[in-house]
Amino acid sequence: MQAIARFLDSHMIFVRRLIKTIIISLFAIQVLVVFSQVIWRFVFNNPFSWSEELARYLQVWLILLTASVCIRKGRHLAVDFATHVLPFRINKILKLITMVCIMGFTWILIIFSVQMILITIHQITPAMRVPILVVYLAFPVAGIFMFMESLIVFLKLAGVKDKAGFDAIYGG
Repeated sequence: MQAIARFLDSHMIFVRRLIKTIIISLFAIQVLVVFSQVIWRFVFNNPFSWSEELARYLQVWLILLTASVCIRKGRHLAVDFATHVLPFRINKILKLITMVCIMGFTWILIIFSVQMILITIHQITPAMRVPILVVYLAFPVAGIFMFMESLIVFLKLAGVKDKAGFDAIYGG
């Protein structure tokens, strides 16, 4: 399992760099759009009609793409009060179950988001007049990245034999 995890991990390096670049770029664009909207609204009293919609859609992309980074680093919001006192084996089993649940959820997300895209393929956004496909595509794309990252974490955790290795992989 460790060999498969290393193989997948090594092939995700370029994808991770690309996602990081996209996240940074989308955030910079969002900051500029929202800042310019504030200036145009309060200084010139002539707000843009499209800026709030663009900021909302950029936020959707940002959140979903960043979720894969959070899965890889083990930084998603979690209730882990009791896991600190549990024995290593129980904690490992819980983390493995969590990864299986995440993989199941992302698989469902991918399937239903593709169905949603197919249903709404000809719709356009109200203010910007772009295909809603651009927005909805965030769900299957990010779902694939989240699935891959959770699979890699699962494979790494499955091969761990001691607490030190567990802490190194999942941030213990």
